[in-house]
Amino acid sequence: MSKRRWVILLVTFFLYGFAIWWLNMFSNILYFWDKFYTENTTAAFFCERAEMQMLIRQPINTFSNIVYWLVAVAILRRGWKDQSKQKKYNIISANPFYSITYGLIMLYTFLASTFFHSSLIEFASRLDYSAVYSLSLFPLMYFSHRVWLIEIGVPSNQKHPQSTRVLIAIFTTLYVLLTFVLPEGWGKYTVLAIIFFLIAFAIFVERRDPGKTNKNYLWVCFASTLIAVMWYAFDVYKVLCDPNSFIQPHSMWHLFAGISSFYFYMYIRSEKNKLD
Repeated sequence: MSKRRWVILLVTFFLYGFAIWWLNMFSNILYFWDKFYTENTTAAFFCERAEMQMLIRQPINTFSNIVYWLVAVAILRRGWKDQSKQKKYNIISANPFYSITYGLIMLYTFLASTFFHSSLIEFASRLDYSAVYSLSLFPLMYFSHRVWLIEIGVPSNQKHPQSTRVLIAIFTTLYVLLTFVLPEGWGKYTVLAIIFFLIAFAIFVERRDPGKTNKNYLWVCFASTLIAVMWYAFDVYKVLCDPNSFIQPHSMWHLFAGISSFYFYMYIRSEKNKLD
């Protein structure tokens, strides 16, 4: 990155961290979230000590969400540029909708997770989980689109409005059903089912169109996902847990989940159509 971008990155980190610190130390806003419902087990679920009287109840886990903001900005900038470019290499550059949607999903994840770890209230928890649904559905939509185009023989760098419209309708409906209709307790099993279909479709695409993507990006994405899941498990089962540490297992989950999301985007952008 250029020096200018490094400066912007460091300033963003500093301002976000300073805002969290200032709100807890000098805003004098105490017990703000007590008027909202918080499940009894929520505070004890995470390793980080929850300061329930503070406005930012979990400062470290809140701060680590900055990775989602950075990924969102990077993807949205690329999607905005794609709208003016004439040469289209793949389904992502031919359909800036994908970049813009993924960027907005990352932005929503940042806002929902920040809201949840700041407040720990039940409503914010539901928003946070809805972000998980959107993050898992997006890759499935991408690979579903690739499978569709492969089966009908349309190059991925050419727009196919019918498939785009149909998939947008289907996956928007799925998101609404998962977020507002799915019975409580079914979330983890649903996400596992989505991952199963995602893997199956990804294998199909890679076998039918081998060598058209940069597999290194996919491996980094896969490895980061595994590391993220490991840290999530550490947080749940209190492995390497120090409630007062500046490095928290759940904050590491955020970091590696963000890295995984970024490299998944790099992977899908790396696809080159044979006709280019």
